[in-house]
Amino acid sequence: MTKNEKLYDYAHNKGICIINASFSETKKAACLKSDFGKVIVLDKMAIKSQQEEREVLAEEIGHFATNALYIIEATANTNTARSNRIKYEAQAKRWAIRRILPVHRIKKAFDKGLYMNYEVADELDVSTEFLAYAMKFYISKGELSPDYFEGAGVRA
Repeated sequence: MTKNEKLYDYAHNKGICIINASFSETKKAACLKSDFGKVIVLDKMAIKSQQEEREVLAEEIGHFATNALYIIEATANTNTARSNRIKYEAQAKRWAIRRILPVHRIKKAFDKGLYMNYEVADELDVSTEFLAYAMKFYISKGELSPDYFEGAGVRA
């Protein structure tokens, strides 16, 4: 089973339905919760790779896993709504990081002698952007020391 299939399976087991639909040029996914259930809508035409699909899907699942859901239409223009969206997006992203890029995998890549961002990201099958966000997250939590890769060319 591929990494992506594992995420689809996880979502299915949690009662989350995943469908494909088109959005605007900037939107790749959304999650919806209603009386009818939980739904993740992916725009697979906007997603460029299996890697990006995994990262996007994990973050959307993270919204359900952490109950980081918000109503866009009802509160879109208030300061509270903007603050909540930022908070909930970060919550979902952190869940995605822990799910698809646990800290031990990053350390293992460094232990193999991989130090450049692109080398580590390639080894871990994530984008360099996702890797950088994960490293910043783990450093902020004290789970990854900046000293671990100091001078190695890797930047969080």
